[in-house]
Amino acid sequence: MAGKLFIISAPSGAGKTTLVERLLDCIRCHCRINRVITYTSKSARPNEKDGQDYYFVSEEEFRKKAEEGFFMEWSDAYGCLYGSPCSIVDEVERGRSYILIIDRVGAEKIAAQCPHAVLIWIYTKGLEVLRQRLEQRNTETPQQVQHRLSCAQSEIEQELKCPLYRYHVLNDDFDRALQKLERIIKRELGIGSFV
Repeated sequence: MAGKLFIISAPSGAGKTTLVERLLDCIRCHCRINRVITYTSKSARPNEKDGQDYYFVSEEEFRKKAEEGFFMEWSDAYGCLYGSPCSIVDEVERGRSYILIIDRVGAEKIAAQCPHAVLIWIYTKGLEVLRQRLEQRNTETPQQVQHRLSCAQSEIEQELKCPLYRYHVLNDDFDRALQKLERIIKRELGIGSFV
């Protein structure tokens, strides 16, 4: 029996990665599910580990992999290269389930190739919340924060005008958002109580 591919997207600062990490801690005992480790040419932040958060590669290595057809989708979002490996599809067909954290452009590309993927959008109450969160994490320059906010504004407007995601989860209260996300995943996987 095939597994499922969950695609989770959100504007920068909405808390998608933290939610997914906590979600996996909560549900791994109920099912075989992992996060897809994507590839990037960006430098690791102090708390990021190669092979755990991303596979960190040089821009040259990344472009070589892209030319070889290694990625299902890739982009140069936020000034660095990011890509999702094609191997995900084979793993899902073998019965593994995965959560893939990518931007809206990547989600559109993968949804076109994997029509059974479950798309989930994480959002906050507004750009000011995103600004505060991005500034608090203190990992980008003010210019990078502004660029991320501009991208966020665009993604939010696109989702309002032309909805792509099946589910929407408001992350204004972390525990509530986590519970809702867990219910969605369990419902889609057919496990446990969905109430």
